[in-house]
Amino acid sequence: MPQYIKIKISVIIMGELSDALNEFQETSKKYYKTIMNILEEKYCWKCPMRTNRKVTLCQEVEAWIRLTETLETGVREELVEYNLSQEQWEAITTKFLEKQISPPNQREKNTIVKLEEDQPPFARSGDFLQLKTHPLRVKKDNMIVMPRACPLATFWYINTTNKSTIPFKIFKVSKVFQKNGCRYIQTQEGLEVPVEYILGIVENIIGKNLSLRN
Repeated sequence: MPQYIKIKISVIIMGELSDALNEFQETSKKYYKTIMNILEEKYCWKCPMRTNRKVTLCQEVEAWIRLTETLETGVREELVEYNLSQEQWEAITTKFLEKQISPPNQREKNTIVKLEEDQPPFARSGDFLQLKTHPLRVKKDNMIVMPRACPLATFWYINTTNKSTIPFKIFKVSKVFQKNGCRYIQTQEGLEVPVEYILGIVENIIGKNLSLRN
């Protein structure tokens, strides 16, 4: 097949993809507005925060959450039809997170989060963790935090909210290795997960007495 014909076919396919995505974008905008209206009419009027809603912007965030969760549910239900193995699910999730995260030289950030409950033997409820999120390197003996929720939902959560508490658990890394073309860690408990599932590396633990401990 001549090269110019291949290029023309490729342009047509990309044009169809662009059209489909544009159609979905317009549909998303329509339903976002619909959800906002439902919240306003059915729920927000009885919320104690309605007087400062323009400051908290909770209605806008809630509509975004609902729409995003519904999209992810639809994608997961479609993938279930493919009868994927656990390893294939992990590979898809990991590659999705890799593409969503910023370029490697920009993605590492430092943040502080508050523990909601005791995390023996590492920390206590009320302690603050100084984290390096989306770490470029994870090594043996690092203390890490991982979510108690679907990693895709957690990725969305930590990138669209300003809450100081996140439901997670602290682990210690016993091994770092490669599997299925992805980087994995193994915890002291024997749990094996892709590195992209990690929320961050614990750099310091700040106790209630404000002292630092490792």
